[in-house]
Amino acid sequence: MLGHTEQGYPTTQPLKRSGIDAHTAMQAKLQQAITNILPSANTALHEVAHFHFNEFGKLLRGQTALAVSAAVDLDPKRALQWALAVELMHNASLVHDDICDRDERRRDRLTIFSAFGTPLAICFGDWLVAQSFEAALAAVGDNSAHGVAAVAGLAKVMGRLSVGQADEFTGVPVLTWPAYEQVVCRKTVPLILAPIEGPLQLAGHVSDLLTVRRAIRALGIAYQMANDILDVLGQDGSAGAFGDLHRRAPNAVLVSFRNQLVNGSRSAFDAWMAAPTTDETPYGAEQMIATGALAHCARRLQDQIDTCQMHCEDLPLALQTALAPLLGYLEKTTNVARSRAAENRWQ
Repeated sequence: MLGHTEQGYPTTQPLKRSGIDAHTAMQAKLQQAITNILPSANTALHEVAHFHFNEFGKLLRGQTALAVSAAVDLDPKRALQWALAVELMHNASLVHDDICDRDERRRDRLTIFSAFGTPLAICFGDWLVAQSFEAALAAVGDNSAHGVAAVAGLAKVMGRLSVGQADEFTGVPVLTWPAYEQVVCRKTVPLILAPIEGPLQLAGHVSDLLTVRRAIRALGIAYQMANDILDVLGQDGSAGAFGDLHRRAPNAVLVSFRNQLVNGSRSAFDAWMAAPTTDETPYGAEQMIATGALAHCARRLQDQIDTCQMHCEDLPLALQTALAPLLGYLEKTTNVARSRAAENRWQ
């Protein structure tokens, strides 16, 4: 049995088993868990599901859930079910997001929307949501009070994601930093927080939730800003550069650009953002760079990283260790975006 200090966190964690590192072992568990629940060959969603999971991706959220679960000594079977739940919810959000944005490619691969059409993409996304909640219920275990709180939290995640996605289609452009951060806290932050919050709730380790939420809020905003910068530079794996601009979608660089404008120029930009979407745009990445919008955005991104690190220092060491891979990956992404913004590169 592991020793416990720091409000019940294990003092040690098994990092290797049978010569296989923890990262590889967690990936293998998650891949097998996903494979086990895919539709069988005689069902309508079989081809869609196997196409989507032909590549599993990094499974970062699921691995984070497993690492945090180990940090709080959660039963491994329950931990795997929660990790599966958040991965399926994440994938559902990607499928639905591609439908809404009509994106044909994601990370240099055809999207479900592009390969199979809108109806099947909607059905597959809904199936993923249903499977997510089924897995979450399997993670509840004997402590129903803590389990219900965790599952209710996952339901709130789905609700926030839906509202955050809908924000892009209300006809009200996102032009200020408060409005931008509100959208990000609905659309991006919840699925970064769920892999951490769930195991803490399931294990009854709720004392650190507030600090975790503050840290992940800042990190989620930084991560979304990094993706926005890469979108402007045409380096986010989508079909073309600055897709957010053409859709008038929320983007941190657009908010920075708008803040650099004055008088009539700002009014003209606001009017253009509120107008019906067309293929023609009077703005481009070159202007964003010339006005200093990219540089300003990169500085705000760094402020969010600093805020995240400040809050993480207040967490127990075991939890900091569990979060290290997630934080490291997201910070690497933000560093790439800042570096490319500084180089003024675009495709």
